[in-house]
Amino acid sequence: MKRLAIIPTKSTSIRIKRKNFVLINNKPIYTYTLNNLINSKLFNKIHISSDIFVNKKYQEFLRPNSICKKTTSIKKVIQWTIMEFKKRGEIFDTVCLAYPTAPLLDQNDFKKACKKFENNKKFPLLSVSKFNPSIDEAMVKIKNFVKPKNKSKFYQDSKKHKDYFYDTGSFAFFASNYFYNKKIQSRSLTKFFVPFVLPRNKSIDINTKEDLIFLKHLIKIK
Repeated sequence: MKRLAIIPTKSTSIRIKRKNFVLINNKPIYTYTLNNLINSKLFNKIHISSDIFVNKKYQEFLRPNSICKKTTSIKKVIQWTIMEFKKRGEIFDTVCLAYPTAPLLDQNDFKKACKKFENNKKFPLLSVSKFNPSIDEAMVKIKNFVKPKNKSKFYQDSKKHKDYFYDTGSFAFFASNYFYNKKIQSRSLTKFFVPFVLPRNKSIDINTKEDLIFLKHLIKIK
């Protein structure tokens, strides 16, 4: 079983300047993901996918600017990367997409997720966490007031509320055949994922400055 891990680490970002290189405890944030992948000893190849060289040991080539745009899908990045390796005679069975902004994880999260995925590779695996409280308790703001989004569910006993999950922006595992198969390359990434449920204290998806402040607070008390 040959495994490839891809860390998408382009140099630019919109909401947080150079988000993938923000310093956490004086270390670039992407290095936490890199070190977890290295220490897991799962992968035949770890590749930092970036438009600049940040660690040549884990970058055999740069990502072209044409797929570094804000409109570029992550599927396109994965597909292009594994095709570049294929040109070099390297073909993988499993592909892990490991995001650079997940410093709260540890190597065991990757080990457990990989094992779960490879026990049944029919569907991709995605790191998720549970909404708490349930979104059945959601409210919406109307002018100066808030009201239940769904009144019948809102006033139910909370024990009857459904479990809902969100993508933590940490990692995903795929069978590489998905990206090699030209018949499905034009389709959306996937409709169904096997969930790998992370606890809330490992599930901060960094999209805003407030997320980053909260992350730094968690790192301090970890």
